[in-house]
Amino acid sequence: MAATCGVVCLVILWAGRHKGLPGHRWFILTNFGMLGWLAAIAMELSVPTQACKVIWAELAWPFIILMPTAWSFFLYEYALIRNVGRAVAVVGVVFHPLFILVASSTNDFHGLLYGPDTRLVVQNDISFVIYDHGPLYFLAITFLYTIIAISCAIAWRAARQANPAVKGFFKKLFLVTAIPVAFSMSYDFFGFMIFGMDPTPLSFAFSICMVGWMIIDNRWVDVNAIARDLLYYNSRELIFVLDVNGALIETNHSAKQLMQDQGITHDCVFAVEGMGRALRMLADQQELPDTLEVENGGRYFVPRVYRMSLGQGQRLLGWAVSFVDITSQKAAAERAIASERLQSQFLSTVSHELRTPLTVINGSLQMLTHNRANTSPEQADRLIELATKNAATLAKLVNDLLETQRLENSDLQLKLDKCDLDEIILDAVDGMETFLPEKHIKILYKRELRNVEILADCDRLRQVIVNVLSNAMKFSKPRSFVEVHLSVEAGLALVDVRDFGLGIPPGAEDTVFGRFTQVDATDTKAVYGSGLGMHISKQLMVRHGGNIHYVSELGVGTTFTITIPVTPETLT
Repeated sequence: MAATCGVVCLVILWAGRHKGLPGHRWFILTNFGMLGWLAAIAMELSVPTQACKVIWAELAWPFIILMPTAWSFFLYEYALIRNVGRAVAVVGVVFHPLFILVASSTNDFHGLLYGPDTRLVVQNDISFVIYDHGPLYFLAITFLYTIIAISCAIAWRAARQANPAVKGFFKKLFLVTAIPVAFSMSYDFFGFMIFGMDPTPLSFAFSICMVGWMIIDNRWVDVNAIARDLLYYNSRELIFVLDVNGALIETNHSAKQLMQDQGITHDCVFAVEGMGRALRMLADQQELPDTLEVENGGRYFVPRVYRMSLGQGQRLLGWAVSFVDITSQKAAAERAIASERLQSQFLSTVSHELRTPLTVINGSLQMLTHNRANTSPEQADRLIELATKNAATLAKLVNDLLETQRLENSDLQLKLDKCDLDEIILDAVDGMETFLPEKHIKILYKRELRNVEILADCDRLRQVIVNVLSNAMKFSKPRSFVEVHLSVEAGLALVDVRDFGLGIPPGAEDTVFGRFTQVDATDTKAVYGSGLGMHISKQLMVRHGGNIHYVSELGVGTTFTITIPVTPETLT
């Protein structure tokens, strides 16, 4: 009995230091009720006379009522995470214990708790009282059974609905709540006694001892232990626990699900795609390289190995291996590398595009400045023309850069208006007649459709068509031609621009419409450019609710198709 009281005192001290525990106050009050009950039992066993034993039995009743009530309140707050109402709390732990105290202490006057047939029995030098239970006793017992039944229901509901990480805790809660019920029923219905006493308080004491052991074991109502299990069971990382021989001991839910999906049993952990190779390496070499990376189902993982032993310098017991998913980080790193490569390519492209016209402009101006006297009017006109032409090239490059930035920041606003697509194409074709005159390329546009009305930003749409035409002319052979065709199909206007040049290799769409990219990115390429024109064109057409795409064949040529919705008037 003294040892049990000591355990209960330790439990109270522990609970006093864990104020964050749900139901903290009720848990402490339960243990104080248990101490009072045990103290009354101890005194009842120690006194020799019937009158004294009955007095201590009567004084035990407030604690008999208090302890299960406080325990039910603790379960309610701990398992269901709800607060016990103030009125219910007052009735449960103040009114009921006081009522039973008054009723038990006045039993000599009314005899409702213990009747006149209560008698002292002595067997083998052990004296105990056989009580004549009155109606108040059965009323109190009915109340207690109701409270305990509610406690069991709370614990059972919590165990059924609990997360797998804490389900074991609630099963133990149900167990320690149900054990005293069995002993109490065995006493009330079958007369089972221990040392001539009702075994219920001893069974409650046993339950409290179980709670104490589980607290010391750090696996009970310790929120820290629950948090650790939650992290283990709910973690998306794949966790494998292996013994020193490499045999699988346990897995968390994520790893178990992976093995089930791949049809791999507990004994065949080395067969897990990617992870199995790393685990076998760990079992053979007892360590893994810091840079090891494994792949499973298109996702990438890095292993983190934690050695298990009883302490520093102690014998190795096994490993806990966590596989961390780095797929998103790997993709981000690849994007960063691609972005850096793109930036490097952009700087190289832009520097070349800037250097070439700047060299021409600088050379032309130097000749005009330093050799003016020996320069004929025709030569001066030619130098000024070269400088003007290359200045326009520089201006276009700068404008493309600014426009790309505005498109990315969504700062560019389209000025939509009704436009005649045929007129826009004709204007673009006329403006490109003098583009690359040294190649002698002709643009063929047969005006088969007139008055094709669209809702668009006319200047921006003309810019797109000019970009496509200039691109076609750059990659066309000298003295060839570029065909332009306008048609209307299924509510869309289609502008086809066809060249008979080098063609585009398959799978180059991202390069063609990318930023600062060209299909031929070598230093020996024949055609230079910023790599922004087609990217800008693509973005502008998407903003118009249309699109731009191409079909191509190497050595034969390429056809770019610009699509944009037409107005209802055009369809009619």
